[in-house]
Amino acid sequence: MSLAQDIAAFIAPSAQAPPAPTSGGAVFESLALRLFAYQYAHNLPYQRFCNGRGQTPATVERWQDIPAAPAAAFKRFALTCVPESECPVVFHSSGTTGSETSRHFMSAEALELYKTSLLAGYERHFPSQPLLALMPPPDLAPHSSLSFMLETLGAEFIWGESSTSQLQSTLSSLATPCTVFGTAFAFVNYFDATPGEHFSLDESSLVIETGGFKGRSREVEKSELYALFAERLGVAPAHCFSEYGMSELASQFYSQGVDGPKLAPPWLRTRILDPVTGNDTAPGQPGLLAHYDLANYNSVLAIQTEDMGVWDERGGFQLLGRAPGAVLRGCSLLAE
Repeated sequence: MSLAQDIAAFIAPSAQAPPAPTSGGAVFESLALRLFAYQYAHNLPYQRFCNGRGQTPATVERWQDIPAAPAAAFKRFALTCVPESECPVVFHSSGTTGSETSRHFMSAEALELYKTSLLAGYERHFPSQPLLALMPPPDLAPHSSLSFMLETLGAEFIWGESSTSQLQSTLSSLATPCTVFGTAFAFVNYFDATPGEHFSLDESSLVIETGGFKGRSREVEKSELYALFAERLGVAPAHCFSEYGMSELASQFYSQGVDGPKLAPPWLRTRILDPVTGNDTAPGQPGLLAHYDLANYNSVLAIQTEDMGVWDERGGFQLLGRAPGAVLRGCSLLAE
């Protein structure tokens, strides 16, 4: 089988596996090293970056030593293993008005692997039930990875000038469990537009929120937002989840409840690094998140983010927000 097929075979049977540890795993490491060699050979900007650091497939022996490209590089370089013209989809970060946006070039092979990853990752956490998306559909947001993801999951999109009445009508008519997926900003915007309105959704219904407020709208604490889910939708905090993803990543993290840690599937690993030394932080010490995603087939599998995090003793990590000075961005800006 090809490398992409081998990665897909590793991802697909893992849908019901427990959360991956932060290190170890001979299969993950073997695939990561093979993918690094492929990307080094075909992604020329990344190759130059690796050469500058003296880290090449000939010298790297562990997945942790694969050079992590800065997330900002997606704004300035075409990080793709095939010509840009052969990529049917290009995901962009939301960005602020007039700012540079990241570009994630998806070849046909990478796009299929992305679908495999997002479906398997979602099915690890959530049951199959109607999915409502408080996001613009792909025809209105063709470069949004989140809109593409939700369409792949079969979501019904609720968006536009009539979205408030549409959501009201849909929630009122539901007699079965559903999952409501939206940005934090979109939920607050809806609650503000419908004061005093309350629903009692089926007890098996779920809420998944993603993105923050990015300093651009009325902000509420996460605990307050989850209390609103309980009060206004009838969905208990234990049935509320958070999704953490990036346009530069092909896989997603999910957490449960107000303070649940972000958990990754087995094909996605994370390191938390001291921003000064570049070494892994000790337990309890915050640092910059670096992600290693086998589903990032056509770009780079290792990404150094501008997000801060700390390991959680329950597994996974807690997201602490953007590093000081990081540019505002995210899917909530799209909702705004």
